[in-house]
Amino acid sequence: MSAEPTAALTAELTAELTTVVRLASQHHPLLVNVGHGRSAASLERARSFVETWEARGGQVGEVVSWPTEAASWLRPACRMVTGHPDLWVVADEPEGWTGMGRRLVATGVWRPCRTIAFAGLAVPELPALAGEEATEGLRGALADGRLWLVSEGQLVAG
Repeated sequence: MSAEPTAALTAELTAELTTVVRLASQHHPLLVNVGHGRSAASLERARSFVETWEARGGQVGEVVSWPTEAASWLRPACRMVTGHPDLWVVADEPEGWTGMGRRLVATGVWRPCRTIAFAGLAVPELPALAGEEATEGLRGALADGRLWLVSEGQLVAG
């Protein structure tokens, strides 16, 4: 996670990151695991969260990346639940989250209601693509800092 942020991306990310950190703080977690897809935007969001969270005195356990396509996503899913974190933070796009979310559900440990996500997952199609078990209760921040939530199979934003 050593990619240097560009000034434009950092400015764009500020409101979104602030909301993700605020949502995470509301859970008072002792341990947060962070996961991200492999796009530059997902990597930057995850890196920014880790730096901000640790600067505030928070503890980050595992930082896990996964590809958009994989045979099973077993290894990254197992790493995401390592240490039984109190909360997960995710930066990805729907294409990568579809498989990874399903694999996380299969661990029996991960819960979408204990997961905060960045704007990349805030698309109306996500519940249909990834399934209810991988999305119900998932919430996060839009790029402008407003909240979003998946409730009853629908993305509710604003």
